[in-house]
Amino acid sequence: MYSLMSPAVLLGSLFFSFLAAANSSIPQVTLQGCGSFAGTNISKTLLGDNLPQPVNAWLGIDYAEQPVGDRRFRPLQSQPQSLKGVQNATKYRSVCLQDRIYPNPDEQDEACLNFNVFRTPGVPLSKKLPTLVWIHGGGFASFSGRDFDGASFVASSADPVVVVTFNYRLNAFGFLPSKLFEREGLLNLGLQDQRFFLQFLQKHLSSFGGDPRQITLGGLSAGAHSTAFHYFHNYGSDKNKPLFARGILQSGSATARSFPGPDYPRYKKDFAGLMKYINCSTDVDDKEQMGCLRSASAEKIREYSAKAYEDAKDQLNWPWQPSIGGPLIEKAGSKSEEEGTFHHLPIITTHTSDEGKYYTPGDLETNDDFIQFWHRISPGLNITDLALINELYPDPVAYPDSPWAGSSNSTQYNRISAAWSDMAYICMSRHTAVTTSRAGVPTWSLHFNTPDFPLVAQSWKGIPHASDAAYIWNDPHVAYPETARIYYRYINSFVLTGDPNKMRLDGTVEWPQYKAGENGNGYAKQLVVNPGNFTVVEEDRGRGRQCEFWNDPERAGRLYK
Repeated sequence: MYSLMSPAVLLGSLFFSFLAAANSSIPQVTLQGCGSFAGTNISKTLLGDNLPQPVNAWLGIDYAEQPVGDRRFRPLQSQPQSLKGVQNATKYRSVCLQDRIYPNPDEQDEACLNFNVFRTPGVPLSKKLPTLVWIHGGGFASFSGRDFDGASFVASSADPVVVVTFNYRLNAFGFLPSKLFEREGLLNLGLQDQRFFLQFLQKHLSSFGGDPRQITLGGLSAGAHSTAFHYFHNYGSDKNKPLFARGILQSGSATARSFPGPDYPRYKKDFAGLMKYINCSTDVDDKEQMGCLRSASAEKIREYSAKAYEDAKDQLNWPWQPSIGGPLIEKAGSKSEEEGTFHHLPIITTHTSDEGKYYTPGDLETNDDFIQFWHRISPGLNITDLALINELYPDPVAYPDSPWAGSSNSTQYNRISAAWSDMAYICMSRHTAVTTSRAGVPTWSLHFNTPDFPLVAQSWKGIPHASDAAYIWNDPHVAYPETARIYYRYINSFVLTGDPNKMRLDGTVEWPQYKAGENGNGYAKQLVVNPGNFTVVEEDRGRGRQCEFWNDPERAGRLYK
């Protein structure tokens, strides 16, 4: 499958050996009912560069009784049992089971639900600091909380701050959409892990000197989709009970890509394939099927999860995804947007210029190839839809003045990538900003337009999905470090104050709120992050007709948005 791995994240994942031993100067924390934990100092970035200042850290602390044995494929029920004595929280612990291509595969384990806390040093724990809680991406199938450089974010902060990262169940362990799981109430276990952890933080964040009333919840890609699912879940048991104060959606939304219900053909195939692979019969009652799933080899489940994911090329709906109808997505994101059932909290949405260029094939040459691609990956598109897509994205072969002419590898690549980008990310991010701003919510939109060719191996991929992954924590190894400093300080200011402007770098442009319909012409203003010191404010003149097509309420339903 086309890799979901951001090059910056891939590089960062290779370095986890820099941690120091427990240090007596690090405050010891006690979590009521869980135990006491001694932390460490971190002085290096994930890539081994010196931080501007050391950072206090507590690493690898469990936040729940682990979902192993009979607890596999069940919602989390309780925090871990209290441990006697002082525990060393001085190194990262296991990541969740996933494809073995993930660095350090020997560190994978089914017992993986742990978290990490990073904090500005020298500030008493009695002072409660604004906190960023980051949900990692990876297509709901891979990566971990390790991949966000929390220490770097803290060390560069304009004011004292806390960053928290964590793991949640992935692939089939956390997202096994099926009629069996629907009947058993077990859909979206990974999302439920996230909510459980946010509830856990409401009880325990203050022990680390964080302020549970000032949590910014954010994420990249699947982490942004996750953040959006929590943000757009102001109904049911979560109504008027937000577990955070503001949100950051870095290339993601509640309507991104596509999240069908458990009866979707792709999901039925994946479930049947998994059951066969682990020798579990589907011709028995639900209790016996669940018993077999819970007693099956974790390694076998991991193997099939990775194989099915790798085999799902050119698919709009990948295996092991959140499912509409399950917890936190009882109704589709587009429906929640339409009905206004979201937490009215300040929000930042972002997208890159060429989101789809990681995911689309680079060898299609004809208009028929283009049409067949969309027919194959999205059966919900009817003949009328396909004709409209053909019109909205003119064929560069037939129309040399098409905006998508001049692709360096195949005639259809830029065209397919633009349409995929709009469908999956750009138009969805824009619609989130329109929805929240029209509801009077402080909203800011960002367009990342900085190529990072040293990290993106092929320049023809432009500025694809996750190009800005490392910019958000001010990584010095990006192609444009000055751009990273600028971008980071806007985000840092938002985490600290709820406004990206109050603590932005001196001399940088003010980032205006996104206000749909302003200036009398419908164009709101967004921040455009260009290479070097050339970040500017521009009107959001994105592909308006194309976005109207993808965001049409009736069509959104057919596309499971």
